[in-house]
Amino acid sequence: MPKTVSHPPEGLATERCERLLAAAPRVRRFAERLLGQDADDGMQDVLTEACRALPGFRGDSQLSTWLHRLALRVLCSFRRRRDARSAHEIADASAEAHLSPAALRAYAATPLDHLHAQERRERVFAALQRLSPAHREVLLLRGEGLGQPEIAAALGLPLGTVKSRMHAALVALAERLPDREELLP
Repeated sequence: MPKTVSHPPEGLATERCERLLAAAPRVRRFAERLLGQDADDGMQDVLTEACRALPGFRGDSQLSTWLHRLALRVLCSFRRRRDARSAHEIADASAEAHLSPAALRAYAATPLDHLHAQERRERVFAALQRLSPAHREVLLLRGEGLGQPEIAAALGLPLGTVKSRMHAALVALAERLPDREELLP
């Protein structure tokens, strides 16, 4: 017997679409943190999947929680595919020739500042990558502005578990970053 899916009334579907679009900037920032320059492509995958899956949203959680959980799944999948592809690519040595003059001036204005910031980002991201997936997830979701109850709902975990993972993740991150200033924005 085929399974039938009941679709929400038209007004509810429109409201859900509007709420999805309202949450898009927050999900975009999450994609930027997770994917860097490929955030736009990742967001396209997230929004495509969200539109496809939205009729099946049952309302068991908040729509923003559902969207963040979906985004986490889709973006991690996107990152795995991208990393597998990039392992086979060769760097383009003439990339500078394709940059705009404004971009070149912005970089040339303060190269040491850019280098310092890039190295700091790399150290922090490397430390994040050395965390367990469970610890990394709670930190990334917290960095997106989600509160602990929202993180618990997004990951399907008890609030106490999220609190203990958050604490353990911060301790582990602090141990991996010897310079305390790197923990500050």
